[in-house]
Amino acid sequence: MAGLALLAILALSGAGIYLALKTLQNYKPGRNKIQKDLAQIKAGLQPLVNDLVPWSREEMEQLSLNQVNKSNKKGVVKTVQGIFTTIYHEPVIVYSYRKYVSPTENALIYARTSKHELIYRVKNNQVEVVINNQLVGIVNAGGVLTDFKGKNLLAQITRSGQDLLLPVRVGGKEVGSVVNPRHAKRVNPRAFEFIGRMQEEEEALFLSLSVLELIRQTH
Repeated sequence: MAGLALLAILALSGAGIYLALKTLQNYKPGRNKIQKDLAQIKAGLQPLVNDLVPWSREEMEQLSLNQVNKSNKKGVVKTVQGIFTTIYHEPVIVYSYRKYVSPTENALIYARTSKHELIYRVKNNQVEVVINNQLVGIVNAGGVLTDFKGKNLLAQITRSGQDLLLPVRVGGKEVGSVVNPRHAKRVNPRAFEFIGRMQEEEEALFLSLSVLELIRQTH
């Protein structure tokens, strides 16, 4: 009996040490850890990326708040993934949201359309944004996207907890709005509303803020 008790104590001790090490590894992770996790996320999502419908203006206009294939893995690190579909249930955007151990939001978000790769590193109350392997800038807590030096305003989303539409400005011009998932009441509502057509660069900046907002609002 004493031997069994000792084995049980050792097993619990080992489990405790393992959990402590996992927590330490995922507490405010450094660049190497983030790069490793990013590679893992990309590989895991690739089969879903292969099934996305080709991106176009039409698909963007038909994007809905509906999500399929949602999964939520909880542990030391919380990992959520899903696919946003069009109003016709076509898969358009696949994403993964990985939240690390931290007193404030510390996360890695990866999103893909058939055309865009969006990477977000959330830490210190701001978000570093990478679009198609290009370092674009930083989104502050107020939803303002600037270049990394903070000198040039690139885009901005106006958040309000009560409004249905969250306006997005690109280069000082309002180009559209994100439908607030928390206040959308229609069944299978569209995710975006647009004012006019956008250039390719404007579209990428619009998406960088809009997709980030959709993912964070739903998690």
